[in-house]
Amino acid sequence: MGNFQIKEQLIPRNDKIFVSFGETNYEDRFCLILETKTISDIDLVIVKLIKSIPYWVISLLNLRNKIAIIFGLKTGKIGNFYNNPQISNLKTSQSIGDIVIILKEKYHLIIELKDKHLDFRFSILIGQENSLTKVSLSTIVKINNFFGTLYFFIITPFHRLIIKNILKKLSSEM
Repeated sequence: MGNFQIKEQLIPRNDKIFVSFGETNYEDRFCLILETKTISDIDLVIVKLIKSIPYWVISLLNLRNKIAIIFGLKTGKIGNFYNNPQISNLKTSQSIGDIVIILKEKYHLIIELKDKHLDFRFSILIGQENSLTKVSLSTIVKINNFFGTLYFFIITPFHRLIIKNILKKLSSEM
């Protein structure tokens, strides 16, 4: 594993993640910064990110989905995307279960899920300056009701831990 840094940064106000989303109640951006000779496109990074998801995170998401069904919440309905080679062939406006691809460009992907308790967007943005590659994972959330507030209070520490863990594992894949 080479030299890398993981930094938390503010999402620039002109970032495309905010377009047509409205008010946010939460936002974060974690960036993996590492030395590379070439920049990977979004399709390759998506595959590497999915491979970087630890088993314990997949187990937590499966548990979350079982609980969500009880409360009538969306589970994403994306099936087993962890082993799906088609995941790298995403297109703008395509839906994968409940998740909509808002934007897909060569170095940028934005997905969105809207539910009765909260709406969220997640972004992967890849950039390179000199010999440094930066993979930024951004999340924005709009809470729609009290249950959304309660839910997000519970999952926020897990979200932050999971994103940092995935970026750390991704550093060895790049």
